[in-house]
Amino acid sequence: MALWRITLTVFFLSSCLAEISKRGIGDEVEDWLSVKEKPLRINKAGKLSSLAGDPGSPSRTPVQYPSTDQSLVISGSLLQDPLVTDAMKIVNTVVPASLLAIPPSSFVSGSDVVYNSNAVANCYWPVNACLQRTDGIGFKKDVFTCPGTNQWGATYDDGPTSNIVNGTHVADSVAIFDELKKLNAKATFFATGSHTFQNPEILRQLDEAGHQIGIHTWSHHPLTSLTNEQVVAELKYTESIIYQTIGKIPSYMRPPYGDIDNRVRAICNALGYYVAIWDSDSGDTYDGATVATVVQTMTRLFNGNASFVVLEHDSNPTTSLMSVSVLQTLRGLRANQTGQPSRFQVLPMATCNNHPFYSYIGNITKTSVKNSPTPTVVFLDSTKKVQSNAFGLNASRSVWVYFMGIIITILT
Repeated sequence: MALWRITLTVFFLSSCLAEISKRGIGDEVEDWLSVKEKPLRINKAGKLSSLAGDPGSPSRTPVQYPSTDQSLVISGSLLQDPLVTDAMKIVNTVVPASLLAIPPSSFVSGSDVVYNSNAVANCYWPVNACLQRTDGIGFKKDVFTCPGTNQWGATYDDGPTSNIVNGTHVADSVAIFDELKKLNAKATFFATGSHTFQNPEILRQLDEAGHQIGIHTWSHHPLTSLTNEQVVAELKYTESIIYQTIGKIPSYMRPPYGDIDNRVRAICNALGYYVAIWDSDSGDTYDGATVATVVQTMTRLFNGNASFVVLEHDSNPTTSLMSVSVLQTLRGLRANQTGQPSRFQVLPMATCNNHPFYSYIGNITKTSVKNSPTPTVVFLDSTKKVQSNAFGLNASRSVWVYFMGIIITILT
């Protein structure tokens, strides 16, 4: 081989090795492949997030949500999701062990349980409607009334529900929403996770209209009959589905049936929620309740001088119709300027107690979760990263050009 060919070959080989060393092609290609193949979580704003979600937010999307069958309690692998286990770490750190050791009650059916501890000492609400009126060791005082004058804290539990008849919402959460709008009034809707999963667009409508959204657990099970982990799961799965729906984490929670004691109360407080009860009951779920009896009860409250928080329900068409009728009655009394009702303010619980509606407001794109119950897991495809890796791929092409030059040189 001629000397000039040997010299040229050495030149090309040296240039090739220098290029590889300079570009780090092996590392670039390996890095590019690992990024393309590695699934990463991405939040609704399109930004990469850690498993803990957005900074400052305790909310995250679980691997899967519980069943919407409210007869089923949360159990099994659902309790092992980081959504629950990380929250349990907070609870175990913040809540006194003596409170966490209070034994769960025994579930019977519906709202019926057998309480297995000292109901008075543990301020178990179903016994004598016990309320914590001051902060205690490990828990905060309950929120149960409106402290102002002529204020009605309007609350609706168990929704969001949908009942469409001939293309129109009748006796459901939307019908109640429509009546509140006619009164230019706002309320608090305590939503269950299971119904939010089924009707996210309705919850979004309520939120966007300025109503307060609170947590009412996932399965509407008596909380004192659950283990500590199950209580946490009921709260966090509901928080998660609400956050995925409206991009906000509620500051209020209401225990189903008012079934709460100091153990459950402390867990709720540790996770950042005010415990919301009530001081008046519309009676809409009582045996034998009718529209007439509920309207009569509420009219009596309207004609009094005290402020109050009333328990009502948008659970089903029957209770929702009662709630709609109450609002229509108040609207009629206002139109006629009849006595005290004309002066009543209809307010969310948080408003009359000077509390924020939400403990965290994120920056997410609000999309329907009804058809997307699993977390958003994507392959990273960042333009910036692709450009960086394109540098490596260009290096790869350069290397092959050098090699081809060497081969051609040798052959010729």
